[in-house]
Amino acid sequence: MPENKIITSESMVDNHDLRNELIARTEVLDKVKKLLLIPEMNCMTIRQVADYYEVDVDTINRCCQRNRTEIEGDGVVSKTPKIFKEILNRTTCSVKNFEQQNGKLVIQIDDNTRLEIPNRGIKCFSKRAILRIGMLLRDSKIAQEVRTQLLNIVEHTAEEKPELLTQDIDDEEKLQAAIGKAFATGDIMEFATAAQAYTAFQRRHIDRIETSNKLLTAEVLHISDRKMFNRVMRKFASTLHISFGVAFSMLYKQLSYRYGIDLKKRGDRKTPYIQYIKDDEWDKVQKVIVAILEKYGINVKEFFESCSPTFKEK
Repeated sequence: MPENKIITSESMVDNHDLRNELIARTEVLDKVKKLLLIPEMNCMTIRQVADYYEVDVDTINRCCQRNRTEIEGDGVVSKTPKIFKEILNRTTCSVKNFEQQNGKLVIQIDDNTRLEIPNRGIKCFSKRAILRIGMLLRDSKIAQEVRTQLLNIVEHTAEEKPELLTQDIDDEEKLQAAIGKAFATGDIMEFATAAQAYTAFQRRHIDRIETSNKLLTAEVLHISDRKMFNRVMRKFASTLHISFGVAFSMLYKQLSYRYGIDLKKRGDRKTPYIQYIKDDEWDKVQKVIVAILEKYGINVKEFFESCSPTFKEK
């Protein structure tokens, strides 16, 4: 990933090269929502993909038509009922039923998976193709969360060595597994300990921001003053060479990711979300701005001095 490159959810939708850089990160799909792949075939039908992203089949079809070469290059094949029967009959999974109905084969694999395969065949999508669709769908909340997880990987990779990132993913999966095991056994003490460990793991990025932040609190900087805040955001957008709207989107995303402050759930789109910031949250707004500036190698002291001549560091 090029250094100091501004990566946003929108840039992922619009940038083919960026999608190619991130296409191998299929592990994010299960992090966002359980991926129910067809046993032995390791793929999903188009209806399953639509269900995963919580959109209708027509939306997936339109996405595939607009980006046919790109998506099919990641693994999209048409499979007939005969192929499904041959593969599923020799698997270790317990297929409950095969039934021919009105020009299609209905397969009940388990309580959660029911497939309908037209006699003419159906398109099946590999994990890479499913991820590619998530990077292209604009109006699916699940797809937006998939892109958010990919952005987190980009951010983490920029801060840490690749081998540490792999270890980080492994550690998170182990902690989640420990929670699941404790819940299954009914051991309350073990469950509480596992949950506490996972919460501490999730807070690690917040702790890094707290210790690396070199500025005064929001109250001293008076960033909560509306005029001062607007000056900061205009300078922020100009410094990063992005639009005013994208600058606010970055701020809102990082507030939600780092501190769990989801302003979009506090009000409607008719008014600026920033007005829903509480008095005790302005220091976190400042720390998010500082973290982004430091990530892109921008001198924080000079930045704030250009916004307010009266600004002074401790």
